Amino acid sequence: MDDIWNILVVAYFIVMGLSIFMVLLKLWIPHLIFSIDEVCENKKELCDFIIDYMEMEMGVSIQKLTIKFDYLPNEEYLGYYQQDNHSITLCEDNINNVHCWILTIVEEIHHALFVSTKSSMKMYESFNRKVGYQNNPLEYSAKLYAANNFKSIHRKLKKQSLIKYKL
Repeated sequence: MDDIWNILVVAYFIVMGLSIFMVLLKLWIPHLIFSIDEVCENKKELCDFIIDYMEMEMGVSIQKLTIKFDYLPNEEYLGYYQQDNHSITLCEDNINNVHCWILTIVEEIHHALFVSTKSSMKMYESFNRKVGYQNNPLEYSAKLYAANNFKSIHRKLKKQSLIKYKL
């Protein structure tokens, strides 16, 4: 009988330890746990804020950029920029957390800024053919910009109460 109680006590401490660990994870890195739909009421407002932030930070203006949210399953993309109609489409089914969502929207806005003309689009496609998508310098610069500015954008989104973590 003592063996059963010992096993129950050990199991109790394991469950409590895991629970505390999960709470601490949610406190330290909530952007890697929660999806954007769980923390945001208006994604369009969130996108507009990020666009304004990038315009102010880079000293440029983005004219008539439209953002679409696609909820259909898609195995290829997290998001993409379409130069012909100057729009960004986010593939919501593939984006599983806030961190990924913010990085994707920032990368695609970066493309809208720097790959918005026909000549720059030809250059982007030329790089893709020559060195591939992963080594494309225009793709790399968008990813680098998003990664370097994630913390400041995330902090400002929380400060403006555009994203709210319910812990």
